Amino acid sequence: MKFLRHPSFLPLLSSFLQTHAVILMLFLLLPLAAAAESAQRQWAGNWLVVSEGDEQLVWQLRADGTGFAYGFHSGGRLSHGFAINWKLEGDRVRVRTGASVRCNGGVVAVSFTGWSPVTLDFSVVDGRHWLQDGGGLLSFQRRLSSWDTPRAGSSCPDLAG
Repeated sequence: MKFLRHPSFLPLLSSFLQTHAVILMLFLLLPLAAAAESAQRQWAGNWLVVSEGDEQLVWQLRADGTGFAYGFHSGGRLSHGFAINWKLEGDRVRVRTGASVRCNGGVVAVSFTGWSPVTLDFSVVDGRHWLQDGGGLLSFQRRLSSWDTPRAGSSCPDLAG
């Protein structure tokens, strides 16, 4: 038992316990992170969305938390869009907007001035609806399997065509 009184034993024991505490935390937290990522993955995809006050929307949600939201005129032509960062946290979704997408003269124009300091918060009502805090309801109508991301300089997309 002399090794218990050795001056280097306590720092070694402390380091050993800290390492095992970190491993235990990771072991306990990784399943929670995987479950959150799995839930976010369920929303991933291209969606036709109906919202109060907008004619038509397409939300492109990627499982990694990136994506785009596009607005369309009643005739189906692109009116505006934004790059988004989104994160599902339980029954809440937090969205920040970034790059602006516009249709100028039939061509997609993109500008990035930084990420918005404002975060949009939504409650997940059910498997197809998000309710914005102090705002309207987003209704995810159906997935769009053939949606392509509009690129700067390409022709403006048209939902009607």
